Amino acid sequence: MFKGSIKIGEIAGIPIKIHFSFLLILPFFAWVFGTNIQSFLEYMEVTQASLSLNPYFLGLILAVLVFVSVGLHELAHSFMARSRGMEINDITLMLLGGVAQMDEISEDTNDEALMALVGPVFSLVFGYLLYKLSGIFSYNTLPDLKIVLFFLGQINIYLGVFNLLPAFPTDGGRILRAMIAKRKTYLEATKISMQIGRVMAFLIGIAGVFTGNFILIFIAFYIFMAASQEYQQTLLKKGLSGLKVKDLMTKDVKTISGELFLSQLLNKMFEERHSGYPVVDNGHLKGMVTMEDIKKVKRDQHGMKKVRQIMSSDIKKVHPEDDIYEALKTISNEDIGRLMVVDEDDNLVGIITRTDIIKGFQLQELKMDIGENEKKKI
Repeated sequence: MFKGSIKIGEIAGIPIKIHFSFLLILPFFAWVFGTNIQSFLEYMEVTQASLSLNPYFLGLILAVLVFVSVGLHELAHSFMARSRGMEINDITLMLLGGVAQMDEISEDTNDEALMALVGPVFSLVFGYLLYKLSGIFSYNTLPDLKIVLFFLGQINIYLGVFNLLPAFPTDGGRILRAMIAKRKTYLEATKISMQIGRVMAFLIGIAGVFTGNFILIFIAFYIFMAASQEYQQTLLKKGLSGLKVKDLMTKDVKTISGELFLSQLLNKMFEERHSGYPVVDNGHLKGMVTMEDIKKVKRDQHGMKKVRQIMSSDIKKVHPEDDIYEALKTISNEDIGRLMVVDEDDNLVGIITRTDIIKGFQLQELKMDIGENEKKKI
């Protein structure tokens, strides 16, 4: 889930969103494409007067169509993922292209390779068809359409080729990881792919510096950071595997009644140094109240308003038997600090925080390190 994204439509039940960064980069791409169209016209000795539209307006059309192509590229990934049993949350178009958000990426090497390969293959085939289609028109008949099809075909071919580079986490990098994972563990394969991705990012960055291409430099930086982030996520998932919410949750949770006045709650917060409390009625979780909720109420109303009047009833909950990694994903996606842990009857039995999970991961890492050292001694 990307913050700052808005839904613009839906295809085959998959929400299509655009990120605010897409709106920032669109004018820049329109300018770049418009400038290239002017240079192309000069090279082909075609006058600008033969065009119906201004080259920069054509550049804007082309920029929009490029992002449409990226969306189709991501749809190809998504349809393949669905066919392999994976759920797609949405597709988001953003600064450097698009991202298909999935609940879980399969660790089956064949599934990952197929899902990664289908995107570049689509872009290459789509680009080739557009390139051939542009040959139907001449510069005397519909030159605007010819130019748009010609450039869009080239860009899709470049997109397909670039995504096949083993610069993890690009599609080529994921194919590489799938191949390595046939001989190594998934974590080891991810680490090796990350290292190769970093080298590729460095080479792309050097190429950007020597050619003065700031887009290549930005792409190199993005690949370098994304590769590290993906490895950390894989490491975290492996480190937390097998753990349940009940293993890391805090059972002794301080709660309050919804009948408490805000003035009483404030005194309690100051005494116990807590910034928020679950609101419970006869053991059942009813809501959550925080210092931020109190700040929204005028000071002279604190002695009259009760907690139940200002508490939030939209609470994110988990069960004790839920996987801890799934709980962490919920915390990250919702950008919250804690989750309430309830049983089947909605009774509050604990609370799990981001800090609890990170501490649990660190303990697991320590155990694994000790285990590895013991094996080396043997």
